[in-house]
Amino acid sequence: MPLTELAAGERDDLALAVDLANTWETLDPPNERLPGLDTLRRILVHHGRASAAAVATEDDVTGVRALRDALRETFFLGDEATAVAHLNALLEGVPAPRLLRDRDGWRFGWEETDPAFLAGTTSMAMLGAIHGYGFARFGVCVGAPCTGVYVDRSRNHSRRYCCWLCADRVTQAAARARRRKS
Repeated sequence: MPLTELAAGERDDLALAVDLANTWETLDPPNERLPGLDTLRRILVHHGRASAAAVATEDDVTGVRALRDALRETFFLGDEATAVAHLNALLEGVPAPRLLRDRDGWRFGWEETDPAFLAGTTSMAMLGAIHGYGFARFGVCVGAPCTGVYVDRSRNHSRRYCCWLCADRVTQAAARARRRKS
């Protein structure tokens, strides 16, 4: 499970949501890619959430897995209205965001004193993606048997794979098939 490439110090809540959703590996054999606290901390630090990583506990892993499953489910819903209702339901019970001081000024967000902020951050990011790009940009990898998810932010709406590994795997398989036919 490669994590989304980010510029140094960049925060991208949508990339965090997709990376969390992809912590369930569906290739052969299916397995858990969020096995414990170390992996959760690595994901949080990668996404610029070092303070949340520092206070995360083993008990938080179970809650993040449940959030992961709910975020992942969004990509398999049939239509935009259902996806919005699903994400809005995830926000129920989440405290309202606050205006927080950031290194670049002010931003709306949640205190990152524990990983509970992830439900609000990731759900809002996915709702923002539906608002900005439309639900048609939410996709599931076409590199069977993979069912990794992505949000297509390309200009020409051309993304088909969850990551470069799947794109490379499919390209290599097609090249081998062409060579066998020759």
